[in-house]
Amino acid sequence: MTPIAKKIPILLLAISFIIQREITSVEINTPILALIAWGFIVLNKGKIIKKDLELLSLLVAIIGVGVVSAVFNEQSAYNFFRDLVYFTKPLILILLGYFAAKSINNWRVIFKLIINLGVLYATYHIFHTIIYTDFENATASTIRRANGLSNVIEIFAIALIILGKKTPSLSVLTKKRIEFLFLTLLLVSFVLYFSRTLIVGLVFLILGVLNYLKLNKKGIKYCAILLFLVVGLYAHLYNTEYNRTGSAIESFLYKLKIAPSEIFSPKLDINNKKELWDHWRAYEAFCALEDLDKSTINYVSGKGFGSLVDLKFDAPVSNEGLLRYIPILHNGYVLLLYKTGVLGLLLYLVFLFYLYYQAYQKTKAYK
Repeated sequence: MTPIAKKIPILLLAISFIIQREITSVEINTPILALIAWGFIVLNKGKIIKKDLELLSLLVAIIGVGVVSAVFNEQSAYNFFRDLVYFTKPLILILLGYFAAKSINNWRVIFKLIINLGVLYATYHIFHTIIYTDFENATASTIRRANGLSNVIEIFAIALIILGKKTPSLSVLTKKRIEFLFLTLLLVSFVLYFSRTLIVGLVFLILGVLNYLKLNKKGIKYCAILLFLVVGLYAHLYNTEYNRTGSAIESFLYKLKIAPSEIFSPKLDINNKKELWDHWRAYEAFCALEDLDKSTINYVSGKGFGSLVDLKFDAPVSNEGLLRYIPILHNGYVLLLYKTGVLGLLLYLVFLFYLYYQAYQKTKAYK
């Protein structure tokens, strides 16, 4: 293989990251990513380890449950295919990453790509925030709307740099000054997202790459420390009043304070707009579960792909206008239960357990 040919898989992987990030429409980016994934699969002649194939078969089974349930619930063709694309996308991304890694066959190159791409995005985000934010009147929500909600690539880059600091043999940044600069840019950008989801994601990523999520003495120690810190944080938050329209930091702490109640709050007054928007995720979940209550079979296999959750009123949840029926929920577990029932949810939990279990399996040492 020529030097130019060797760079093609790296370029395609970089393009895949950018497409996933920049093209927000699932209906558009998924076919493009599927095409790239197919190219990698053909390049590797479809060779996949048996245990990995067994793992991916769980995701295929979830898709199967959604398809079969949709047949019995007679969903519209457009909504059905939209959900099919949405639920197939994780499988496509896993296959793309799996075969891209096999094609590149150099973890250092992949680590460098993620870190460099993360730093580029972080630098852009910082300058964009400085230029386009009115800090005198800004809240966490206005800053996020103007400059972006999150960037998963950046938290992976942070985790990889921290991994390199913990284990020098896994570091791809040879100069300490560059490492410090990159990590600073990434952390500043991370803070400016004011994202609770990114915080949780980064914490577990760091614990994961540092091997602290295993059920051993060290893992239990660090998880206990994390639990203690979270309890202490919320003890402080619950005893402090915050203004939802205050400064960026104050409004973010307000959102952080109400986060647990956003998971599920069964008693919400839809006429109280302040309470409703503060607990919108919980209200969505409540509507979905209330819909499932209409039939026991719904809990078994869900309402299928194409099913829509009735919000009970026309809500401003889309750029296209008011919507009463929505296809997607913020709570992924409730969404999975709604579309594929307990059967699909159990399959997904087995998938997650299988992934976690692999952390305990012996693997070949990296070269």
